[in-house]
Amino acid sequence: MKNLSILLPLLFLNFNLDGYQNDRQEVLIIGTMHDVPKIVKHSYKPLLRIARRYGPDAIYVERQRPDDSLSLANYESKWFLPLGDSLRRTFKQDCDRFDQLMASSIQTMSHDDFGFLRNYFAVNRDKANWSYYQYLAKYGLNGSRKPTRNENGDLTARLAIAMDMNRVFAMDHQHEAKLYTKLWRECIIASRKDGQVKRLTRHNKRSYNRAILPAIFGRLGKHTNRSKTIRSYEVSNRFTFRETPCEPCDAAGAVWDRRNAGMAKNIGEQMQEFSHKKAVVIVGAGHVLGIKAALEAQFPEIRVRILEDL
Repeated sequence: MKNLSILLPLLFLNFNLDGYQNDRQEVLIIGTMHDVPKIVKHSYKPLLRIARRYGPDAIYVERQRPDDSLSLANYESKWFLPLGDSLRRTFKQDCDRFDQLMASSIQTMSHDDFGFLRNYFAVNRDKANWSYYQYLAKYGLNGSRKPTRNENGDLTARLAIAMDMNRVFAMDHQHEAKLYTKLWRECIIASRKDGQVKRLTRHNKRSYNRAILPAIFGRLGKHTNRSKTIRSYEVSNRFTFRETPCEPCDAAGAVWDRRNAGMAKNIGEQMQEFSHKKAVVIVGAGHVLGIKAALEAQFPEIRVRILEDL
């Protein structure tokens, strides 16, 4: 009887912890190479299989949020914003039709519906969903016969179609895009002057050589998502290849960290706003660990996983 009185509270506590774990929101971050050469055009397939088994109710992509005017101005001013401005003069924004389609399954939509939504999202500065419906308008629900060799088609769009999603969610943060480019150039110039750019060249060559066998055997997607591989990308993105401090290199690394923190904030806030239970984040592989750390710091109630955790 005494043992039972000790055991019952422990069982009750364990039951509550299990319930808490099951109720937690969860994010799976998948790293990609953005665009890939023809020789590894099928590298997305293992990642797509994993993501489909995971069964997300939302997909977050590396695009600028339509309400983030600074990121849009810094990154999408060349052609996407002008495209939306041009369409606005002739396109009829039928809000009732939009609301009806957003309440529907993509399986019931027509080719004309895909074209309407593509233009609607362009006018409203939502490139994430413009890209999705551009893909659907071009290839239909069966997808492209040949790989597009770009994550936004081969991975994002195919996953969204498989999950019958009528929208995806943008989460990029490009408030300091111009500053990062400026510092990147200054860092490379400084590193050439003192010879330390050779360290970056050697590092990139080692990373390339390590990817050859995984690429040959169809495992490039999984190789890209190994923690060791991701950290090697961070060496280039954060300019930690140097042996000695360098002001523009260090400043560029800080900008990179702030971008990751901004993406994490965009993900976490939308997870809360839309009550997503399980989400997949599809992002350049060099961001994976930075976003993971920032999400865990900013939103400790959200469980964050990478492919190695599955």
